[in-house]
Amino acid sequence: MVERGLAENIDLFLFCGDAYRTAAPTPTQQNIFAECLKPLADHGIPMALVTGNHDHPVSFGKATSIDIFRHLSGDVRVYRRPELDIIETRDGPLQLVAMPWPVRSMLLFGREWQKKSPADLCVAIEEKYVTRVAQLALQLKPTIPSVLAGHFSVQGSLLAGSERTSVIAKEPQFTPLQLAVPPIDYVALGHIHHHQNCALDPDATPIVYSGSIERVTFREQNEPKGFVIVTIEGDPKRTTFEFVETPARRFVSLHVDVRTSINPTEAILDRIARARVEEAIVRLRFQITEPQRAALDIQAIRQALGNAFAVASIERDMEAAEHERRTEVTRESSLKDALRGYISQHENLKPIANELVQKALELEALAERAQHSDS
Repeated sequence: MVERGLAENIDLFLFCGDAYRTAAPTPTQQNIFAECLKPLADHGIPMALVTGNHDHPVSFGKATSIDIFRHLSGDVRVYRRPELDIIETRDGPLQLVAMPWPVRSMLLFGREWQKKSPADLCVAIEEKYVTRVAQLALQLKPTIPSVLAGHFSVQGSLLAGSERTSVIAKEPQFTPLQLAVPPIDYVALGHIHHHQNCALDPDATPIVYSGSIERVTFREQNEPKGFVIVTIEGDPKRTTFEFVETPARRFVSLHVDVRTSINPTEAILDRIARARVEEAIVRLRFQITEPQRAALDIQAIRQALGNAFAVASIERDMEAAEHERRTEVTRESSLKDALRGYISQHENLKPIANELVQKALELEALAERAQHSDS
């Protein structure tokens, strides 16, 4: 993404939140991100970073995971609160309306909010953000390009496979018309991983989720990933954007049913060989029966997955063998009951069950008479 930006000689690098999975990244993760951004700073390209919900710490007063990048050389700006900023680029000024993830403690404070329900708090946050966008839009100069950069949900947006609908539904959500307030030329959004334009009309101001540049879970294994290049030009101004797909790492999910296979290991190895697992993140699930377990060579399966980037899991779904139910015979069981229980488990004996029972009872009677004669 940075290489394409340098090739295009971009005026601004805009990052709309969620640099890491948590607000406490490791030093290695921070170092990698800094190395990626450094070429932009070296070429004098301004960078604007808006904090997302994954960037923001839970504890009040702590720095976000991206605050440190303000100390990079060059023009690097991090936005934690809603504000209007003027960024000087090589092609002129850009008006940026920064609307980071709405943090409740920054928007709603005081005892009056302590006993409010989550639904009431969500509505209050939405109202404050909508009001703030309208206020900042009034300060914009129509002749200068303007962008709203935010991190939140838009009503009607499509979720990526990894995102939980139940969680998104409880967050503050905004309508397209509440964001694309004139004279805003483009709305750039983070938070939802699926790339899309949420504008109600193709000719309306674009309201675009760039989406994530990498896959996060197996639920996103078939989704294209990438970033967006935006152009605002002309008088009157005209906005266009291009989605650029990134070579995101492949996620490969394999499912094999070997319950009827004579050689379950070979069947699983054959499935792995037919899949492209090289440099992919792989999850393997296979179904076997309990008697097949002894013939399964897990070590050979792991070796076959050796050229994968990572093996997320090897999951075995084992079908328990059906054990024949044996008749329980106790000291109190009569010969008749014990024999009928035995016959019930042998299909070949059921047609002659009555005859067998009768003969057994006759033998029992003879044995009892013989015993009495001896005594």
